[in-house]
Amino acid sequence: MVSNICQNCGGLMEWTGDRRKMRCPFCMSEFLIEERETDAFDKANVIDPLLFRSEWDISKLREKSNGKDFITEFLTGVNEVGSAEKEQENLFKILSKSDNSDMATESIHPELFRTAVQRVASVLEPGEKPLVYQNSGLFSKGKEGSVITDRRTITYDTKKVMFELHKDIRSLQLDNGGDIPSIRVNEQFAVRFSMIGTGYKGTGAAAAMICLYAFAQEPDLKQIRLV
Repeated sequence: MVSNICQNCGGLMEWTGDRRKMRCPFCMSEFLIEERETDAFDKANVIDPLLFRSEWDISKLREKSNGKDFITEFLTGVNEVGSAEKEQENLFKILSKSDNSDMATESIHPELFRTAVQRVASVLEPGEKPLVYQNSGLFSKGKEGSVITDRRTITYDTKKVMFELHKDIRSLQLDNGGDIPSIRVNEQFAVRFSMIGTGYKGTGAAAAMICLYAFAQEPDLKQIRLV
């Protein structure tokens, strides 16, 4: 198990944006962790305790088929995949196997994807890459839903566009009511997503991906709270 006690002053160290390094906030010493594969925690059943302060009940999630799909993909993403780009590839593979017409990427239902991207274009920065769209209105056809980019999670409807930058993520709230896992970003009802129609594997993979982006884009991020 990787020790989080500073060898120089005895303070409690924290992970940096580089998951191979820990930093002591008291004496500012940094330590390189060669491999995290030697960690003693059960990666298939425990959310990384150094990166997350979790209130999720994994055993109860596994009791529901959709909850099991969600938590399995999330655990795999944050504990084993290691980078947002690799988890993005995993998410695209999951979506490619779904026949849900309300999910879209550049290559899956591209016309719906382009409509959604145009709808959120006003908040996108130069070079920002939209990754996936989820339609949330029964007949909206791109007029409302969620878009996840490589920099932010966006939720919009016919009146407004709301978003949270991944570097500003401090918590994710899981709503598992009615066997439909969905995620609220920073505990705000407004900014949310659910990859409905993918067996909810997609929601778990997407949640893992934005967490990995958050740690990569905010080097001083200590932990993400899971509620």
